[in-house]
Amino acid sequence: MPRTLRFTWDQQGRAVVSGLPPDDVLADYLAQELRPDLNRAQGMLRVLAALRQGRRDRWDVTGETWSLELNRARASIHSEVAIPGRSQDLPLEEFEDAIRSWAEFMELSRAL
Repeated sequence: MPRTLRFTWDQQGRAVVSGLPPDDVLADYLAQELRPDLNRAQGMLRVLAALRQGRRDRWDVTGETWSLELNRARASIHSEVAIPGRSQDLPLEEFEDAIRSWAEFMELSRAL
């Protein structure tokens, strides 16, 4: 998992994520596109499994504030609105680890 991601709870008990550059891009993607929504995280994990298993070669989506390009090797996150040019490229395994960790944290948050 990218080294600087930090999962915490806000004053209302909602899951939040932050990160230091360059992982702030990934943190913002998780917070703004997947949100603290376990169903969205699980859906992304299904897409990643399809890539790993060869059922997909790539997956591209333009979200509300971020676009995401996935292939079997890499994940590329690009800003759509916030700050033009903000982006992060990382190995697909690191991206998947971050999504899985975010999902696990949200599950933990619901259990408390």
